Amino acid sequence: NTEPVWETIGFNGFEKVDASGECDMNGWVDPDLDDNKAKLVTYWNSVHSGNCALRLMNDERTSMVSSETFNVTTYDSLKVTFWYKPRRMTASSEEFYLYISKNGEDFALEHTWTNAVTGSTSNVSEFTDSIYQEGIVDDIDVTDASDVRIRFICNGDNDKDRVFIDDVAMEAM
Repeated sequence: NTEPVWETIGFNGFEKVDASGECDMNGWVDPDLDDNKAKLVTYWNSVHSGNCALRLMNDERTSMVSSETFNVTTYDSLKVTFWYKPRRMTASSEEFYLYISKNGEDFALEHTWTNAVTGSTSNVSEFTDSIYQEGIVDDIDVTDASDVRIRFICNGDNDKDRVFIDDVAMEAM
């Protein structure tokens, strides 16, 4: 018997796939194109690897980005691994989230990151401001799904709050 192995079904380092070093959303979209809050950046201190990262910035409303659609017909479980760096997210009310949409349905909250974890909740992680950290959300049940999309949302309390996201890998088994 061989143990099941995670298979990469998607990756986004927010760079063009031709390895030119130029930034690209690679099929990911900001649902609110007018606000320019989901933006690709190249600042050396905001990128985890390569030349580009995604910046989500809060102001009067939340900022978000949604992935392309991934086929999970032959899988039972999904794992999302990525690197993130909160910046100026120091108030206890500031958080960012990972949402999942299955079969084109509404997005549902899967995990929350905050700098003020209270109580013991299994789907909440604490972060440290201004440091890149690895985020892993696994054992997402996709048994009855044919496709999934993921969405990151930043919810700060002023327009300087942001989170940088890089090297997002979607794996399934």
